[in-house]
Amino acid sequence: MLKGTLKRFAALAAAGALGLMLLAGCASSQPAKESNENQAPAQSEELAPVSLAYLNKAGYETIIVADEQGFFADGDVDVELLPVSGSGQQSVEALLAGSADIAATGQGPVANAIGEYGDEIVVLCGTNCNTDSQVIVAGPAMTGDAQIVAYDKSAKNEAAVAESFQNAAVALGHPVRIGVQQGATTESALRSWLKKMNITLNEFGTEGDGMVTLVDVKANTLPTVLATGDDIDMMAASQPYPDTAVANVQGAYKVGSNADTDSYDMAAYITTKTIFQEKEASIKAFIEDLKRTTDYMSDANNEAAAIQACASSMGADTETVAAAFKVADWKTTLSDTMIQSIQKAGAKNYPNMTAEDVRACCPLIDWLNELNK
Repeated sequence: MLKGTLKRFAALAAAGALGLMLLAGCASSQPAKESNENQAPAQSEELAPVSLAYLNKAGYETIIVADEQGFFADGDVDVELLPVSGSGQQSVEALLAGSADIAATGQGPVANAIGEYGDEIVVLCGTNCNTDSQVIVAGPAMTGDAQIVAYDKSAKNEAAVAESFQNAAVALGHPVRIGVQQGATTESALRSWLKKMNITLNEFGTEGDGMVTLVDVKANTLPTVLATGDDIDMMAASQPYPDTAVANVQGAYKVGSNADTDSYDMAAYITTKTIFQEKEASIKAFIEDLKRTTDYMSDANNEAAAIQACASSMGADTETVAAAFKVADWKTTLSDTMIQSIQKAGAKNYPNMTAEDVRACCPLIDWLNELNK
């Protein structure tokens, strides 16, 4: 049952989201497009434009390629791209504030939105269901007696990992401080990893006897904060931030990832029920653009061009982008794995959330199945 109305969405976002408004000047509309030659111009004219909040970083490659390679420009609906900073949580906050029609995000913010607003949230589709993209990195201070043992799935060395965290806390004189953006998909991935390793934790802003203390740090600032060593000892984030830290913070090293817990990430697209009812045709046209894009990206012949487009847009090196492509599964769909990923991401804050609760927010499953035939 809905815990608030859509009027509350603006109030929710105003409390924190509008402080990180869409980057000024970056949110420009795409130029008007000509209709597809196989479609009557009148139909294209009837489609209302849609705006999309997203991040210009790994996890959002489909949007970047759709823009850079012209799939949005050649489509039947005007797509206004609204870049945000931080994590996918900021995309959702832009949606709830009324600043965007669609939010691109990960499963964590989707689960939180469904947990708070129920079926007033509409999950449209996903474009990439993958693992090994949420990564835990130790900082340069984690050496000697504070050295953290990296997890080896084949060796099942959970006990050794946990012991290293315990030893590190003793050596540091305080629990190991792990920076992670609160509310982001990475938070749920990190919690699952710590639980698997039997590592106790102190919640954000609290003190206690846990081996680890969680520290709320914006995802895009984590490598810089880790480099100083003043506030955090380790970090957890989605790519490319972990690779950035390992490459640029001398002594930083990878400890584990969500692949260790067989957890999956997804690039999800959501809206509100009100917007969906008003713009269903336009939203479907937008999803068709995504489908054409993922079909293009899944063709090995196009991989180099897609990687270069993403690297240029993100300001990242091609090796970092290529690493994300290695674990990617480019499909525009809404699979059972995606639905389960959302449900699992909501387990801590909404333990009663079921896969069926998530499925009730997904009105386009049958349509997507037809689209993929």
